Amino acid sequence: YDQAKVLHQRTLHIQQKHYGQDHVQVASTLNNLANVLLHQGDYDQAKVHFERALHIKQHNYGQDHVEVASTLNNLANVLLHQGDYDQAKVLYHRTLHIEQKHYGQDHVEVASTLNNLAVVLRHQGDYDQAKV
Repeated sequence: YDQAKVLHQRTLHIQQKHYGQDHVQVASTLNNLANVLLHQGDYDQAKVHFERALHIKQHNYGQDHVEVASTLNNLANVLLHQGDYDQAKVLYHRTLHIEQKHYGQDHVEVASTLNNLAVVLRHQGDYDQAKV
């Protein structure tokens, strides 16, 4: 992961110079870098980068785009790892709403988010809701 982190950081630097700070390509690289940081256990920095990517995507795509949903899900994953179950649950619900709107009820992305939401509910001791 160390080399991937370096490469993503280098890519980010080049993209920001070329495209500017708020381009969707910058958001994509921020998201990729944040995923590396998440896997390395650097949750604070992962959160910062996911939040910045989310801001860029919301600005460029609007609130209800699937690209926004993807980053909301990733940010919720960080919050889950940090033990902020209430906020993770809020973001998973937002993700689920967007995905169901765009994909329908039986899409694999919806299933993945439902699974993530169940994990949060289990951590909160809400076993009945986690089963639904």
